[in-house]
Amino acid sequence: MGAMGSLVAVDGGRSRCRAAVIGADGRPGPVAPGPGLPAATGPQAVEGIVEALAAAVTSAVVAAAAARHEVGQVEVVSAGLAGLLGSRDVAPAVAARLHERLGASRVTLSGDVVAAHAGALPDPDGGVVLVAGTGAVAFGAVPVKVPEGDGRFPAGAGTATGRAGDGAAVPGASGEPGSAGARAPAVEAGAYTTGAVGLGGHGPGGMGVGGAGPGGGIWTFDSAVACVDGWGHLLGDAGSGFWVGRRGLNAALRAHDGRAGGSPMLARLVERDIGPLDRLPEMAARAGAGPVAAIASFTVQVAEAAAAGDDVARHIWRKAAAHLADSAVACARRLNPNSTTPIAVSWLGGLFAVPDDLLLQPFLARIRATFPAADLMPPVGDALAGAARLAIPAARGALAGLVFDSSSPRSAVGGLPRTPGAPVTA
Repeated sequence: MGAMGSLVAVDGGRSRCRAAVIGADGRPGPVAPGPGLPAATGPQAVEGIVEALAAAVTSAVVAAAAARHEVGQVEVVSAGLAGLLGSRDVAPAVAARLHERLGASRVTLSGDVVAAHAGALPDPDGGVVLVAGTGAVAFGAVPVKVPEGDGRFPAGAGTATGRAGDGAAVPGASGEPGSAGARAPAVEAGAYTTGAVGLGGHGPGGMGVGGAGPGGGIWTFDSAVACVDGWGHLLGDAGSGFWVGRRGLNAALRAHDGRAGGSPMLARLVERDIGPLDRLPEMAARAGAGPVAAIASFTVQVAEAAAAGDDVARHIWRKAAAHLADSAVACARRLNPNSTTPIAVSWLGGLFAVPDDLLLQPFLARIRATFPAADLMPPVGDALAGAARLAIPAARGALAGLVFDSSSPRSAVGGLPRTPGAPVTA
């Protein structure tokens, strides 16, 4: 940034955006709200994303000026966006339109889980971050070393690496059919071995490699990344706000029907805060924020019932903690299959706002019991802080290959690695 330039960081979610100006003096301004991102994905969502980001940036600039915060010219916009990692075509188009709308000389974009990781774990050694809000996903990234030139895998290694930042799938060690002896970059054996890396960024266990970093000698640092769950409310998001809210509402309806497993207390809380139980499906379907967000919002009442000693509600939270911990552990094991070298594990998201004894404490206890190699680290910052950090190329570390930077001619946002053919949901 120039002497008078400012950075605006944005945490872009489906229900709302948050933005803050980081002045030329490095001080953050007030956090300002903005409209949520459009539900659509892919190229057709570009204009909606641009409108939401422009509104959030404008709101942040106004809030900063009102607080007498140094603003100057907005030179850089850096945003973590829900759903961005599902398409390589969106980031360049959004960046170009933001340049036209706001005059920003540089735009950096990443997925919301990438920004959350950058905020929670700024350590260059990376690790795993479990993000739990309406949905739930575990995302991990750690640096690995690969040679700059071609080389074969060490004996016994059966997978090859590809760089997600380049978007290139690299043939395996045995080559494509009919092309014996094909070569691929090797990964240095050690703490994070070739067992953590999948073919062309779509390997076994949802593993991939991406993002060139600083080099030393003939070696350069890339990153191994993994993503667990985040499959959405219909197929996954185990332990999420939606998961908790749905089970709480189900327990209320069971009590209303006289079925086993019901909670009279949760039924009373529905009647108190939402409305008649026999109209609950209709009210959820017509909720202004959408049925998923409306159902997830019932976590507040499930936490209230659990704090009052309701056994059904407390069981729901215990199961949620177990599901979230299992996702974090699965992600850590994919990055660190030998389970011996310590790996940082952190957590983030609005669901952790409930009392610690309901979620955080059992979440941490289960990780300690099932994955002793986890180095449990409270989050340093949130996704907004992560978006600000990702504006600085030298600070991206293992996340470099998952950040689109309009100033880089080779920059591209790759989709989070999944098993072949599986969709990506951020």
